[in-house]
Amino acid sequence: MKQFFFALIACCVFAQPISAQDVKILTYNILHGERADRPSVSNIPEVANLLIQLQPEVVALQEVDSMTARSATIHGEPIDYIYKLRQETGYRGYFAKAMDYDGGGYGEGILAKKISNYHTVKLPNPAGGEPRAIAWAKAELKSMEEFYFGATHLCHEFEENRIAQLDSILSYADSLNKPVIWVGDLNFTPDSPEYTHIPSHWKEAGAVAGNTQNTYGTETEGGRIDYIWYDSRKFELVEYKVLDQIPFSDHYPVWAVLRMIKDPQNE
Repeated sequence: MKQFFFALIACCVFAQPISAQDVKILTYNILHGERADRPSVSNIPEVANLLIQLQPEVVALQEVDSMTARSATIHGEPIDYIYKLRQETGYRGYFAKAMDYDGGGYGEGILAKKISNYHTVKLPNPAGGEPRAIAWAKAELKSMEEFYFGATHLCHEFEENRIAQLDSILSYADSLNKPVIWVGDLNFTPDSPEYTHIPSHWKEAGAVAGNTQNTYGTETEGGRIDYIWYDSRKFELVEYKVLDQIPFSDHYPVWAVLRMIKDPQNE
């Protein structure tokens, strides 16, 4: 039954033919590796199976534990979730610690088929609250073009922090010499000042697709706070979906396929 379920999800997201210029993206808040519907039960096996079935080029994970006591209560021993998912899936991975937590670390993770030059950038929080960070990595398409991929989880408490964090991310992204995609749980909705603060050359995949589904909670009680943003001068949207049949967290995985726009000067 589980294999049939994952096969059904895979069929739903592979609606468009994939080319060498395409990048398949998944962003997912994994609730520190614990199933929302079954507390103290790990969702890591299901997350690993999902990645194996969907085969995205790049994956962003939020609420990621590394060697915390909390992970030990779920798994029987402290584990590094990104390392565990690397073992289970064959992906390369990177954990970006946003803060010390419960004897270990807590933050963001990136998994990718081809990844290099990964690093962590700490984000400002002028209003206080939890430390936040963004993980950056250079990834590669099948066509050998490179791009930068950022994965983050913005402040859940203060608008002032989220605006400052966005400014930091966008300033850094604009300094990079390759096309950029950045994604994550941003903790604001499309009608917020934070959303409208983002410059117009950055496009959000759900808005471009006309898909207003909630990414958190339920269809009637929740919000759309998980996003895939891309530089519209470098990419165009092929496909976007909220995988609302996936019950492994209190968020849904968000999926998109972007196609890199060819530079006529390089043809």
